[in-house]
Amino acid sequence: MQLVVGTGGLTAAAWLADDFDFWGFDRRCDALDRLVVEEAIAEQVRLRTQRLAPQRTITEPWFDGVLDLHRGLHDLDKPLVRADFDHALDTWQWALRLDPHASAPAQLAALLHDIERLVSEADARVEHHAADYQAFKDAHALAGGALARRLLERAEVPRAVIDRAVTLVEIHERRGNEPEVTLVNDADALSFFSLNSPGYLAYFGPEQTRKKVAYTLARMSAAARAWLPRARIPHGLLHA
Repeated sequence: MQLVVGTGGLTAAAWLADDFDFWGFDRRCDALDRLVVEEAIAEQVRLRTQRLAPQRTITEPWFDGVLDLHRGLHDLDKPLVRADFDHALDTWQWALRLDPHASAPAQLAALLHDIERLVSEADARVEHHAADYQAFKDAHALAGGALARRLLERAEVPRAVIDRAVTLVEIHERRGNEPEVTLVNDADALSFFSLNSPGYLAYFGPEQTRKKVAYTLARMSAAARAWLPRARIPHGLLHA
């Protein structure tokens, strides 16, 4: 989708309203070739819709296979699956926004980091029931690594790329000292805030969302947190 700065389209007043319908906006954008927005909100809208005109730096033919297989796993008629598909693409795009030279394994890990949710949370979210949230997230990441490996093998991705991407998926819920771990963590976190947070708040309510915000902020680097003022986040979310 092409974003055009001008008048006669999405206004700042509508975009910044407390009752803005993010889900409805996203679904309308899915079908648009062109969206006109006021200049004051252009960057925020561009960040929210970046998945619709994705950057690509991996030129190998197998990457097309990865994207096709990944899309084929998602039943987009299911709202939670649709949200996860959008988040996957958006996280991949955040990884490239943070590091335009991101490696193929890092990009694949960003794309596939939450693939396990297709098994455990396609119809209802369960994370808020976890007695130990970090243990729940670690198990999610480990299981996701196994699913990512199967998909990447089907796409005939080179073995070394698969092994590194799977490792990154398996450890992406833990903040680490490796730059690629930080990159995947940061991309995931920024996608939560810039894309998923309105839906998360509506689904889980304020109490669980406060816990999620605290968990997500703790995973982020200072460089990633510096992006937060540039995104459209529900008012008060970061200070709840």
